[in-house]
Amino acid sequence: MVIKPEEMKVDLIENMRGGKGKVEIQHLVDKQLLEGKARLFAKLTVKPNSSVGFHKHENEFEIFYILSGKGLFHEDDKTIPIQAGDVCLTQSGHSHSIENTSETEDLVFLAVIFLL
Repeated sequence: MVIKPEEMKVDLIENMRGGKGKVEIQHLVDKQLLEGKARLFAKLTVKPNSSVGFHKHENEFEIFYILSGKGLFHEDDKTIPIQAGDVCLTQSGHSHSIENTSETEDLVFLAVIFLL
């Protein structure tokens, strides 16, 4: 199976999960094709000075792979600077958010949410 970009659903969300600004989500694989093993495989673009708000994962875990840009990854009570090439892992029972601190450059990453 090959999924072409024009077949992928794209959402533009303002204040995602209580964050600030705009986040674009390109759903690389539709949730139904993940066969109950995951609920998201997507490319997210966090616009300058925008963020995905702080939220908790239960009975699932999420992995981000940073493709481009820089920002801050908040997990529980830690804040860690991130950049292209970094992997961010949030396990079940933990909370996180991600923030683009740039004035001009997008923060782009792949996100996968696996179900336990």
